[in-house]
Amino acid sequence: MIAALTAIVVRGGFCAALAWILWRLHFGPAVVFIAALAGLLLARPLLDLAIAIWQAMRRANWRELEGRHYAFKGRTVHVVEDVDYQRWVRLADIRAIAGFTASDAALQVTYPAGWRLLGRPPLPHLSDEALLAHIAKERTPEAVRLRQWIEREIVFPARRERERHGIRLDGLDFRASD
Repeated sequence: MIAALTAIVVRGGFCAALAWILWRLHFGPAVVFIAALAGLLLARPLLDLAIAIWQAMRRANWRELEGRHYAFKGRTVHVVEDVDYQRWVRLADIRAIAGFTASDAALQVTYPAGWRLLGRPPLPHLSDEALLAHIAKERTPEAVRLRQWIEREIVFPARRERERHGIRLDGLDFRASD
């Protein structure tokens, strides 16, 4: 951004000085050509400045969600990561996408170590591994695509992060038994 501003100041100053000199030498009509020259000289730096401002605004706008925003086909999925790098996915978001009908009580009984109430107000969440095991039981085409997305975007990176930090989650064997 500094380079673009510098180019604008230098090129604009050059054009202004040239216009002033031509005006003082009584070449008034030549100032029109200086305006065209200024347009040619300032076009690229102004575009560079506009792009730099847009990128800075975009970074500032998305900074708090950087690396934590998950969306499946344009639908936001709320994911919370705990200190053990285990990711917890809000059930309401998954139900809105896949439409599975298992109740919270049934999921709590089926996945006791993989079900929690998180947030304010407390909402039911499933751990990444429990969600993958549960969604593997669904057979609709949308659920199959969702399962692939969950595995690729949520579960696999979480597993690699836990492996990298040497964290082993015991008692969380939710593998589907088909």
